[in-house]
Amino acid sequence: MSLSMRTVSRMFGLSGIVGLAVWWLDGTMMTGMLALIAACAVTAIVWAITESSPLDGAIDLRIGTLLGHLGAFLVGMVSTLWMVNSLGYPMAESALTMLATVGLGYATYLWMEPNAKV
Repeated sequence: MSLSMRTVSRMFGLSGIVGLAVWWLDGTMMTGMLALIAACAVTAIVWAITESSPLDGAIDLRIGTLLGHLGAFLVGMVSTLWMVNSLGYPMAESALTMLATVGLGYATYLWMEPNAKV
């Protein structure tokens, strides 16, 4: 019982409309972005749940795949250090944000495309 790409595209489009509406109603862009992120997260969760086999082939321990994951982690760490040193962001929050972003990005990718190899 998978959703069609057309349905998923409409759900992501609706997420964009929700983000714009919240921005317009509240008047702050940050609230609109948070609403957009939440709506996209709900869309991704619904899409993942409706996949017939979301975890088939998701764990791939080939050396190329592991190096790709390590590379994404290193890029995240460099951007975290940049945020901390250049922009003055707090270290703990920046590191947690990076880990959540990279982790959720990979989890979502593996749920959505279980047969794709990184």
